[in-house]
Formats: sequence, structure tokens, C-alpha cells
Amino acid sequence: MRTTPARIFALLIALLTAAAVVGCGSSSSSSSEDPQQVLDETFNNNTKVTSGNLGISLDVSAQGSQSGNFTASINGPFQTDPNNTSAFPQLDLTAKLQGSGGGQSVDFSGGITATKDQAFVTYQDQAYEIPSALFSQFKTAYEAQASQAGGSTSGSSGTSILSDLGIDPKTWLTNTTNEGTVDVNGTSAIHISGDADVPTILGDLSKIAQSVPNASTQFDPSQISQAASFVKNPTIDLYSGADDHLLRKLEVGLDITPPAGTSSGVTSAHVDLSISLSSVNETQTITAPSNAKPFSDLQQQLGGLGILGSTLGGSGANPPISGSGNTPSSAATAAYTRCVLQAQANNDAAGVNKCLALLK
Repeated sequence: MRTTPARIFALLIALLTAAAVVGCGSSSSSSSEDPQQVLDETFNNNTKVTSGNLGISLDVSAQGSQSGNFTASINGPFQTDPNNTSAFPQLDLTAKLQGSGGGQSVDFSGGITATKDQAFVTYQDQAYEIPSALFSQFKTAYEAQASQAGGSTSGSSGTSILSDLGIDPKTWLTNTTNEGTVDVNGTSAIHISGDADVPTILGDLSKIAQSVPNASTQFDPSQISQAASFVKNPTIDLYSGADDHLLRKLEVGLDITPPAGTSSGVTSAHVDLSISLSSVNETQTITAPSNAKPFSDLQQQLGGLGILGSTLGGSGANPPISGSGNTPSSAATAAYTRCVLQAQANNDAAGVNKCLALLK
């Protein structure tokens, strides 16, 4: 497949977004420590994060004939059993996507809630209960996968997963500085700033992309070099809890200038991404939403939901879920979820069912 500047430009945004997400490990430092020592302790701390309140925000502004502004966020509490980190976590996450540009606009809100024995999805402020049989199947598949991996990623430092891929996040920052102690969501934290080593980040993240089963796109070193050349003024700021040695916030900022001749209609773009953790390892209260409707109502509203719709008797092939002898991997499930969300955003009911191929 021929590599175009537009494809590399899209790759750059996707991979740097993933970079910040993967960087959520734990940390340890004091305000007088060498900043590199802080990074070393950040990504070599085995403290398990079993609960907290997650906040992710992404802001993108673009200039040019297709100028626009988009914001996305995910917020809410999560909690796993500290004595069984392979168990499916309880959570109550809300997602929002808003913006306009290039003659298009989007205004989406949704969420997912999971208690010990129930699960719900929320779409445009209305909750729908997932059938208990389907939720039970999903939990069984998830817990089997987590058990094989040695425990849920939400209950670990995250470092072991990255090291298995040959990735060391502390090499992603250069010219680091200890900026002192600041307050982050009511917690005293050490602020470490630095420049983002874009070629290293993209090189490491290409390893992750290549490890995904049935990945449709892989990137060679020349593509990574081209993508890195589009980035201007990359910065990373890490905030480490001064007392409990856990990550409290991670911020990524960068400007992107695609090469002349790119057909995207964007002459420049600025990206800000922030990930925060508060109330870490504190007990979270997660309850079922009130006035939830049957999931079949949502299925009818959206014209089918692929794996969910077929499980409930709708159109589409039966997916390979637990009990069929072929349980999808977590990577395949994540790819399927992204595919479904994209198809739904485009109002493409047929495309939703085509996403099933990613689970095989």
C-alpha cells in the first residue's frame, strides 16, 4: 500500500494519543529528586492501582480550509477487587465528543456502567440494561483473558505489559526538569516537564500496533521518520504523587504541520491531551442507573449493534464468544469496539455487522 502524507498525518495523531494512554503507570519522587530518577521510579513501581476516578480529555484545533475544533472526554470512577485483579472491574464511565469542522459537526454523549452483576450502556442521556446472559458471557471471556495475562491491566502498574513489548516509557522524555510540588485534584504532586522524543514514541508505539492480531496497518521506519517531522513543539508534563508515589496527571501538547500538498485541507493543528487519576485506591461507590430501558430499545433505535444485536436475536452472524471454542483476544475486542463506534458515528448499520470480522 502506498503511503500518502495524509495517511502519515492521521497515523501521527492516533499514535501520540495512544502514547499518553499507555503512559499511565505509577510514580515515586520527592520535590528535590533528579527528574530522570523520578521517571525511573515512575515506570518501575509495582504498586497496584485498583480504584480511582479517571479523567481523559482531548482537544484538537485545526487551521486551513477544513478548520475546526473538536473535544473528547472520558470521566468516571472504576474499582477492581484488590484480591482478584483478574475480575471484571466495576465502573461508571461517561464519554462525550463535540465539535465542528470541514462542514461536519458531532455532538455525542454516552457511557457504560458495570456493577458486580449488572451492566448498562447510556446513549444520549438514556440508560439501557445489557441482558444478564450477555454480560455474564463477556465477564467470563474478560476474566479468562486477564487471568492468562497475570491480572487485569487496571490493577497493575502497566510496566510489565510494556516491557513485554520491548517498550520503556521513561525514554520518551528528553530535557527533563523538576518543576517542584503542585496541587493536582487535592493531592500534592511533583511536576516533571520535558520535551517529547517523538521518533522514540512512534517507534515504540509501532511495536504495539504490530502486536495487534489482524492489524490492517503496520508502519516501517521511513513512515515513522516522516510522521515525526510533522511535529513541532512537543511537550510532556508528568505529575507524581508526593506521598503515595502514584501518577496523578499526564499532559501531552504538540503542534502538527502537514507537508505542502496534503489533501486534508488542514495547514496546521494543535493537540492537547490530558489524563488524570484522582481518589486513587480509595473506595468508589458505583450504582446502577435509574429508569433504565430494555437494551432491545437501543438496538431498534440504532438499527442493529453487531455482536450485541446478533446475540439478542437481531441481524448479523453469531460472534465467537465464550463457549463457542474461540474467545476473542482483548486486542481483537478493542479493535471491534472501535470499529462499531466509528460505524455508529457514520450511521452505517451495515458497517456495524462488518466489524464482526475483527473478532475471528
